[in-house]
Amino acid sequence: MSNKCERGALITLDWGTTNVRAALLDKHGHVLEERRGESGVGKYDRAQFEQRFDQLTVGWPPVPAMAAGMVGSRQGWSEAAYLPCPASINDLVQGLHEIAHEGRRIIIVPGVKLDDGTRCDVMRGEESQLAGLLTQISDFSGTVLMPGTHSKWVSVKQRTICNFYTYMTGDLFEAFSQHSILRHSVDDSTGNIEQFAEKARQLAKVTTSIEGEIFGLRARHLLTNCSPALLHQELSALLIMGELRAGQADGFELEDEVLLIGSDVLTSLYQVALEAIGKRVKSIRGSGLVWPALFAMACHAEIIEGVDA
Repeated sequence: MSNKCERGALITLDWGTTNVRAALLDKHGHVLEERRGESGVGKYDRAQFEQRFDQLTVGWPPVPAMAAGMVGSRQGWSEAAYLPCPASINDLVQGLHEIAHEGRRIIIVPGVKLDDGTRCDVMRGEESQLAGLLTQISDFSGTVLMPGTHSKWVSVKQRTICNFYTYMTGDLFEAFSQHSILRHSVDDSTGNIEQFAEKARQLAKVTTSIEGEIFGLRARHLLTNCSPALLHQELSALLIMGELRAGQADGFELEDEVLLIGSDVLTSLYQVALEAIGKRVKSIRGSGLVWPALFAMACHAEIIEGVDA
């Protein structure tokens, strides 16, 4: 066995709907090796998930594994029940869901649910990114924006997820641009972020309905032969600015500096939109928060041998 494998203390998995990342960590949480592959969520049965795990971890030592994301969904390897919101980091640790695979411990982080009698919502995967944030900024308090296909607005206080809303902005963009009448009028082949920024600045100055402007993109294409690439950027701006208005209307307060967690591409768009309404932005890549979160939870749950929590 290589020296690298001898030093391995924990396997971590960020298992999404489409892709999965795996890492071998040492007892200090340092990454020794990282691998990637296809996910299989929604297509695999339990035996196929086990096979995918074996493929991802071949040659690694038989240490425990911590997994986050859709692997714990109803369509995943094994369902990890949702925890009720508010949910603290300690609650996540207490709610860890464990299964066994060939004598190895596989521990899955639970999702978080909200059901207050008037509104239902769920998150799965984002809670681990938030846990990773709180390993770095333990006293963080405020609103976190997590752009994605299903964007999350999360209220965090005292190391606890206190409230959250999901906005289907990414899904809406895909639906409008690919499956509505707008598919004949928008094209992202040559668009640029300055076109997005200009539309965001225009929208920041008005209080009229954003939703009412969406069909106008089609009309402008028909009547003025406006560039489909420009209209693509404007549609994106309309939906993201609409989300920013909705989040604030739904009771989330935005500080002068807003914290964004997500991919570089999406956070750059949200940064431009937030700057249009006078906010400063701090962006953190979400993928970089998962390994610290899983390592910290494994330490607290005493999953890693020879490491004090």
